[in-house]
Amino acid sequence: MSKEQNKALVLKAHNMLFSDKDIKALELYFSPDFIEHSPLVTDGIPGLKELVTSCPNMDYKVSRVLGDDSGLVALHGRFVGLDEHPLVGFDIYRVENGKIVEHWDGLVPEAPKNISDRSQLDGPTEVDTKADSEENRKLVKIFFAETLIGGDYSGFKRFSDGHTFYQHSPDIGDGVEPVIQFLEQLKTESSALHYDKIHRTVADGQFVLTHSEGSIAGARHAYFELWRVENGKIIELWDAIPAVPSDEEAVHNYGIF
Repeated sequence: MSKEQNKALVLKAHNMLFSDKDIKALELYFSPDFIEHSPLVTDGIPGLKELVTSCPNMDYKVSRVLGDDSGLVALHGRFVGLDEHPLVGFDIYRVENGKIVEHWDGLVPEAPKNISDRSQLDGPTEVDTKADSEENRKLVKIFFAETLIGGDYSGFKRFSDGHTFYQHSPDIGDGVEPVIQFLEQLKTESSALHYDKIHRTVADGQFVLTHSEGSIAGARHAYFELWRVENGKIIELWDAIPAVPSDEEAVHNYGIF
């Protein structure tokens, strides 16, 4: 199947389950050997069925659908009825031979708009089919290695135009200097964001989603970060950074080790 077919399959299955609460999607679109990494769901098909039937008020609204030739499809959107408060973030599905075989997610509570009046979900949504997905993936991975794993925050200047950086994190506003200052301040407060490695990426047009592992103030976290590239420069970021309770649970729930 093509990446567009995979994207359509995943979106249909996801909406069928989480908006329509129709568990027939599990038979139609999921492999019997489906592997579930979400901390919200016990493993496999029975766990998904239990989640859907136990959340009658659940609904989902998608903002972005991304996919690449690896068989990975990422959804960026908002859940209600899954928790006490709305949750926003990312779902990553792996499709193989026309069936969904694996799933990861990174969901965080919805927050008010940031100082630049940006939400966790607004901004461009349509994939630019003329953009070079693989070149953008390569760019983001080099940036990620040097700037986030390497801790050289000047990379935000070198891999952007030095000024433009649209920020959707609730904690910080637009601009290259503000993001550098924010990350440096966390260092001084012993709350630095440490990145160990990227485990998977989804590149589609101008968008590149990175799924990685690391820690904040010594506590394990999973990082889901969506970067937008324009003319060879990284200019926009959306993120969801959930905590991972322990290394043992991380192995099962997030599949990141």
